[in-house]
Amino acid sequence: MVEDLPQSIIDKAKNLANGKCSKVYVQPRNRVEEEKGAQKKFYQSFQHGEKSIMTDEKWMKAKKSEKCTTCVLNELCRRMSAETLQQLNIESTLPASERERKCKMAILSQKLDVSNPEQSPKINCDKTTPFRTIDGTCNNLQNPTFGAVNTQFNRLIAADYGDSISTPRLATCGKELPNARDVSRFVHGSNKDRTNPNSTLLTHLTMNFGQFMDHDTTLAKPQGLNCEPPTTNPECINIEIPEDDATFRDRKVDIIEMERDALHEPSSFCKLVTREHINTLTAYVDASNVYGSTEEVAKSVRVPKPDDAFLKVMKHPDGKPFRNLLPPQTEESGCPSLDPQRPCFLSGDERNNENPGLNSVHTIFVRQHNRIATFLLNNNNANRWEKDRIFDETRKIIGAQLQVITYNEFLPLILSRKTIKKFGLELLKGTQFFNGYDKNVNAQVTNAFSVAAYRFGHSLVQEWFKRFSQIGFEHKRTECGLKTEFRPIPVLDFNNPQYLYETDQGGVDAIVRGLVKDSAAKSDGRFSSSVQENLRRGEGDLSDLVSINIQRGRERGLPGYTKYRNLQLCGLSNVKSFEDLKNVAGFQQEDVENLRKVYDNVHDIDLFVGGMLEPRPSDGGVLGPTFQCIVAEQFRRLRVGDRFWHENAPNPSLNTDRTAYNGAMLREIRKTTFARILCDNADSITAVNKMVFQQSKERVNCDQLPTVSLTPWITPHRDSGVPDDVDDDLLDDDDPEF
Repeated sequence: MVEDLPQSIIDKAKNLANGKCSKVYVQPRNRVEEEKGAQKKFYQSFQHGEKSIMTDEKWMKAKKSEKCTTCVLNELCRRMSAETLQQLNIESTLPASERERKCKMAILSQKLDVSNPEQSPKINCDKTTPFRTIDGTCNNLQNPTFGAVNTQFNRLIAADYGDSISTPRLATCGKELPNARDVSRFVHGSNKDRTNPNSTLLTHLTMNFGQFMDHDTTLAKPQGLNCEPPTTNPECINIEIPEDDATFRDRKVDIIEMERDALHEPSSFCKLVTREHINTLTAYVDASNVYGSTEEVAKSVRVPKPDDAFLKVMKHPDGKPFRNLLPPQTEESGCPSLDPQRPCFLSGDERNNENPGLNSVHTIFVRQHNRIATFLLNNNNANRWEKDRIFDETRKIIGAQLQVITYNEFLPLILSRKTIKKFGLELLKGTQFFNGYDKNVNAQVTNAFSVAAYRFGHSLVQEWFKRFSQIGFEHKRTECGLKTEFRPIPVLDFNNPQYLYETDQGGVDAIVRGLVKDSAAKSDGRFSSSVQENLRRGEGDLSDLVSINIQRGRERGLPGYTKYRNLQLCGLSNVKSFEDLKNVAGFQQEDVENLRKVYDNVHDIDLFVGGMLEPRPSDGGVLGPTFQCIVAEQFRRLRVGDRFWHENAPNPSLNTDRTAYNGAMLREIRKTTFARILCDNADSITAVNKMVFQQSKERVNCDQLPTVSLTPWITPHRDSGVPDDVDDDLLDDDDPEF
């Protein structure tokens, strides 16, 4: 690869971009016509929400730029002169297709702006504010869009597209990769008989919290296409169900509809770059799943003035003693509630209604916000904060608590101690400050993390969400005939929020107890029937999440598994052949044989497939070493690239002097446990696992769990001293009712 392109090639590219290639035509879309007759009425609204769909104007602009890039590179690289080959260090003896590919990659690596540069709007940042913006801008003052909404996903490795620019990845030999559904059923197997083994370590809550945190950091923008067959739209990447696949064919399903994620709009027209995609959320661990990532969503979930210290809630239809639920969604949301008297719920993320476990976690954190805000409002004589300030302080505390739970409780079970240490993911103790903030680090989520490694959680899904009373949860016997276990909820009943209303079945508390008591499925490359054979994304839609994950990686240009396994960052022994999968990486012989049957070359194996099958290291963690590396690298950047990270030392030269907590605040925040948050915000949970993501038969009474004192926040001028006459506990356990 050349370090700098010769000026002659740059000049040719500019001439093409401003001449022939600038006139490239893009077929305009008419979404009304496209959506006529679509059977899958709720396909988009359930998965992403109608507000996330890319507008025609933006799509046209981005697509035209992509077409121009394709045109320029084709013209430059299909008829290379001997001089051009020499300038780009490309061997003339290579096959024509390989010469063309190397030429394109050499030019794309330069990210040239060759036509109509546009000035990006300048972002004016307030360096003095102690609070994050809703959209993530200005976290990094040097690069205000780092980690912000609607910026492109990051990459660990350069994109690998079929045409080097934008089309889905191809096999090493240049053919199409094997059918994604064939890979799902022949490599990962079928779970029709429900033989997916249980984890001996993780509770089912681990899966739902992992999903909750995924929804804090990543959501690609969909295009809003109708990909119902027959279609020739290249932006539709439907998965054909093989003729011999009785699981789907017997149910009259011959296609899994799927569209490509919306392409990122380049900063200038005809910028010579590979296709990239849009993260519509802030990348940071900042509780955007609770508060939203845009001003519009943030306003929709917040109580209007004069009570704007709080998040909106809905009084439980059955009244006390049941606590408030999430607020109802509007009828325009597209969520098809089965009962108009029991509407779908509104939250900071559009996907909260996907399953009752996820909805319950959302409910707990909204209650936690209102609990803290109530305490600060009732004990605010010293600071005399306005309600807007109370909201911001509470939002900052919730974000910090999510960081503590994620890094103290969740990651140490997912990753090994060695990985935690290598990537610097262990939180500090007491009143110690973190001095690792690096303004040169972009915290934005990588494609490898969002569409492959972090989707390991799909393997943790069970077939049921179990529900328990407190008696059943604690294994206590009763002679009074009290019900200890309620009806389980089938996981395949996606997008049905009705279960949170069912007080005769224990409501939110029963669901939470079930998540904490029931084990997750083992993270092992096997998947529940509910997600592999019975995934319903909407009315009339039946699909396979494993196939979708595989296809998504290909359309995002993810290189194959071996490219990531062989990354220097990960420090693992290289895999160069199918034999190496067993002898070097330790794969099971059966898995290697199944991979051989489907893939022609070891380097064709999709990242999601190889990562899920990779054996777990003996030193801990539930992921194989390649996925551990990708996940740990992402969470490292989410820590060191966050100017508002709760542990950051106050440093004027890094502009963390106003964002940082003082020592007393840090000491209290570090007492956070998810167990205590569950206890404090449930109706009737009196005892729980001390570590709620880890299986245990021992329950700890809620009053024995550590509490977080908010006295440092109600002391004047953020003084670290704690007045003697202020109670150390969060005193008010009642949700405010609005």
